[in-house]
Amino acid sequence: MDFIHSLEIDQDKCCGKLHCMRVCPTHAIRVKNGKAVIDPVLCIDCGDCILACPQQAIKSITDSMRDLDKFKFNVAIPSPTLFGQFQMDIKPNDIVEGLITIGFDAVHEISVESELINMAIRDYLDEYKGPLPLISSACPVVIRLIQVAYPNMVKQIIPIQPPREIAAREVKKHYAKETGLKESDIGVIYLTPCPSKMIAIKQPAEDVKSHLDLAIGISEIYNPLFSAITKGKQNNNKVNKQGSLHQSRTSLSWALTGGQSVSIKPSRFLTVAQMPNIIRIFDDIEKGKIRDIEFLECYACLGGCVGGSLTVEDTFVARSKIQNLIASMEDEGEKVLEDARRKYKKGDYYISQQLEPRKNPDVLVSIEEQIIKMKIRENLVRKLPGIDCGLCGAPTCSAFAGDVSNGKAKVEDCVLLSAERLKELQDEYNTDKK
Repeated sequence: MDFIHSLEIDQDKCCGKLHCMRVCPTHAIRVKNGKAVIDPVLCIDCGDCILACPQQAIKSITDSMRDLDKFKFNVAIPSPTLFGQFQMDIKPNDIVEGLITIGFDAVHEISVESELINMAIRDYLDEYKGPLPLISSACPVVIRLIQVAYPNMVKQIIPIQPPREIAAREVKKHYAKETGLKESDIGVIYLTPCPSKMIAIKQPAEDVKSHLDLAIGISEIYNPLFSAITKGKQNNNKVNKQGSLHQSRTSLSWALTGGQSVSIKPSRFLTVAQMPNIIRIFDDIEKGKIRDIEFLECYACLGGCVGGSLTVEDTFVARSKIQNLIASMEDEGEKVLEDARRKYKKGDYYISQQLEPRKNPDVLVSIEEQIIKMKIRENLVRKLPGIDCGLCGAPTCSAFAGDVSNGKAKVEDCVLLSAERLKELQDEYNTDKK
């Protein structure tokens, strides 16, 4: 299977300085001949390498506003994170006006869908009898981390679709009926705070087709959107024909760590953010240390989706803005909740196909071959210095030993086992030649 990814390395900018390799949570990056290379099987599109690269050689690949021309009618589904990216005097309705001004035909906010998914998760928690904790599927990076590095925990991921998918499904039906167009002529575009949600649309973890068509980064639309909002406020323009935007505290809270847990109100929950912390908790789950937690909410980014690599505003400032917006809301949430209760259909929100561990070609071999590889790796680990210097091009000595056992590296690539390798590195990184 070929994996689609949202990350691209500019080889002209890349200087092989190892920063990206060291932060990758799944050890998907190697540095070969002075350039970073990403393993498509192990990469989970977390975007940590984008933030770590001092040369800005790694960039995310998302769709653009030009792609709207593929459809006859375009509907934007903004991440709740978008509403925390602007100054406080810019209200959610101003943002909707601006989105329509810059080229969208309609905007759909996912408040009702967030309430529907919360209801579905509560029902699932009530009926579930398997091992705990159950893990939220809100963050695509976390799902892929489990598929790659914790395959035995895949069945603990709650098999409920995210609000954006339910919204896209209903939006296509609604506007096809309203406009008379085919559903295929209606583009549903998610305005995303991170590259992982683009991949969740292009290649969902459960290997089925997404209801969404495109994903555009918040950072890409921010400047034209801010300009449109500013001009609209100055001219007091009103171009939105949708009426007032109905938001709830629930949908906005999904942008923040802990927001989903507060909305669902499980009896025992735990919220974790950032990959090193998540990995530590997952390791403890595998060891049987964490058994009394009912619901585990994890986000790859600091602060939740407000910390995504495709956002513009500072994470803590954006979090404060979302919290202020939630605090300022009055009774809108009750209207949204009533609508959700009326629409709720038990069992209608499950993913259409069971999640499975990601198949790694390195382990899809016979038992005999696996034993041989394991012995090669164990013997080499004992010989290696264990200092994880990274000069071999792998993030750790253990990962390097695994590369050697899989035929992807040579023992001589270790600088402490080969004087020639040290000389090669001196030549590769000779600044006089650059």
